[in-house]
Amino acid sequence: MLKKIVNNRNLRQKVYEKVRDFIVSSAILPGAKIDEDALSRNLGVSKTPVREALSKLAHDGIVKIIPNRGAFKIKLFKKDIFEIMVIRETLEGLCIRLAVSNINDKIIKKLRAILDDFEKKDLEKDFHHYPEAMRKFYNLIYNTAKNPKLIRIIQSLYDLTNMFRVFYFNNPGRVNHSIEVHRKFIDVLEKRDEELAEKIRKEMVRSAYEYLLEVDRLGKLGY
Repeated sequence: MLKKIVNNRNLRQKVYEKVRDFIVSSAILPGAKIDEDALSRNLGVSKTPVREALSKLAHDGIVKIIPNRGAFKIKLFKKDIFEIMVIRETLEGLCIRLAVSNINDKIIKKLRAILDDFEKKDLEKDFHHYPEAMRKFYNLIYNTAKNPKLIRIIQSLYDLTNMFRVFYFNNPGRVNHSIEVHRKFIDVLEKRDEELAEKIRKEMVRSAYEYLLEVDRLGKLGY
């Protein structure tokens, strides 16, 4: 559910972020048309910043703009998903290596707090919020890499595969396992072991990729 933007400071960036988050969520199905009027009305802004946001998202590969028809959420095919996951494995591994060289105790503490907060507030009530916690978790790490261009590429790839996290985190047991894995990952980050941290992140992305392959084999992916 979109909320009105009250503060006009950095309006265009805020509109972009809210529109992006709304589109990459499961609220809009792949291939569906995006209602510009509804977005501007719900956000309490004119159509101009909404159209600018959609144009930027088209550049990011999240939406497709068809002349005289409007903007549509991109629809990926299975081959696209698997190609993206292979690219993510390499780029996220690199980003983790860069981040470890800049990480500090304050960031480590914040990472643990993200997992703790989710376990206390959402795990039992609504584990489907876990992808949001993971997005916050990795944004914190990747911003530590201090490589804006690399981060933008990873963010766009992450957003493209966001819709398929519903298949990966489809039950509390799987979410619990992921939390345990990420707690161990934080321990590695705390040791400032760049090589091991890169290796583990690559393995984590590969694990998600292999799970999607299995889901596809069983005919449950649906794309």
